[in-house]
Amino acid sequence: MNNPQPWWLTWPVAEVAATILPCFSYKPHQDQRIAMYSVLNWFKTGSISSKGYTVSPLSGPFEHPDFRAIAEAIQVLEHAGMLMRTFGGEWSNLGLTRLGMHAFQTNTVRQHLGLGDAPPSA
Repeated sequence: MNNPQPWWLTWPVAEVAATILPCFSYKPHQDQRIAMYSVLNWFKTGSISSKGYTVSPLSGPFEHPDFRAIAEAIQVLEHAGMLMRTFGGEWSNLGLTRLGMHAFQTNTVRQHLGLGDAPPSA
């Protein structure tokens, strides 16, 4: 029986980053944990929601392959200046920077990440 890995585990990290940036456009900022659950739910169902997961992205991003892929993609977006992280209290919040908003609105995320015009086929 062949059980191929999902696209977010096989694509280059920058490709995953370009794909998830729109997940951060719905709110000015969101708790990192909720954002990671929402992205994972979107990967699996096509719906952005943080409900239904029992594995914590913060307790296991290095052990859980799905959360690891999301954390790596978030890091790429941060390093590209399109996503920023703020710290307050126990957890961090994530939100688009002005560059991230502009890249999202003008559909230039891929160019800002140095990628070609089309993503790999899933």
